[in-house]
Amino acid sequence: MFGRRTLAILLASVALVAGGAAWFRIYSSRAFFDTRVLLSRFPAADALVMSVDFATLRRAGLLGESKMALEPEYKRFLEGTGFDFKRDLDSVVASFSRTGNFFIARGRFDWKKLREYAAHQGGSCYQELCRVQGSTPERHISFLPLRGDAIALAVSTDDLAATRLTKAGQPVTASLPSAPVWISVPGAELRRQDALPPGLRLMLSALTSADRVIVTLGPASQGIEAHLEATCRTQDDAKVLASQLRTTTAILKEALARDKKAAEDEVATMLTAGRFDQTGRRVIGNWPVRRSLLDALTAGI
Repeated sequence: MFGRRTLAILLASVALVAGGAAWFRIYSSRAFFDTRVLLSRFPAADALVMSVDFATLRRAGLLGESKMALEPEYKRFLEGTGFDFKRDLDSVVASFSRTGNFFIARGRFDWKKLREYAAHQGGSCYQELCRVQGSTPERHISFLPLRGDAIALAVSTDDLAATRLTKAGQPVTASLPSAPVWISVPGAELRRQDALPPGLRLMLSALTSADRVIVTLGPASQGIEAHLEATCRTQDDAKVLASQLRTTTAILKEALARDKKAAEDEVATMLTAGRFDQTGRRVIGNWPVRRSLLDALTAGI
């Protein structure tokens, strides 16, 4: 009787320990990849920040195979490392500022091949840190594993910049979007003349009065929708901004009607369908997104 009881207790203890270990692994992984914790690793608090949940996009069928030819540099990267973001990447959180561009990605990485690729490109690896010269002398690429399924990568004038991402600080307390794709832009970045791509300057130039702008992309009742939320200093500023966005949309629509070639621009066409509302200090914008736009954005990748 005592032997059976002891055996039962022992088996229950083993099951409890195994279950606890599994729970701890799951909890540790969730805690590590909590977006608020990841953002605390980035060096610039006032940077433009982006988050993309590739796993969710993949499950939704939004990362299909591109019919366009691969870009040469990306093709060489695939051949050298075997890494394909459409297959192997689960999520990316990125920060863009004057101090550099920083990325923390979750996925499946062949670290041996990544180190070999760095060496083949004329770079070097010391312990876990690898460094490669970028496309220009002032661009240095550095990367290292944060854990088996997470990589820290930086593009900066500092060839050790990726090491800045190895330590987490206090988790960010601001409310973050839940959409699979979002970007947060501080007003200071919008007011920089070189911060916006030429094709978006006309539309987004009106946003320079905002303190911060958040743009999300995700599923909607009728497909995919881009959503903008801009917070202004005052309610009057918000009213002016909403009016400017409506006016700019009308101007862009007229311009596309006159220029048939420009009308083939997927992004410009999307922007002409914008709808805007203002509540208090906030301005809300929505644009329907066609699948063809997503295909165009990932063409050749």
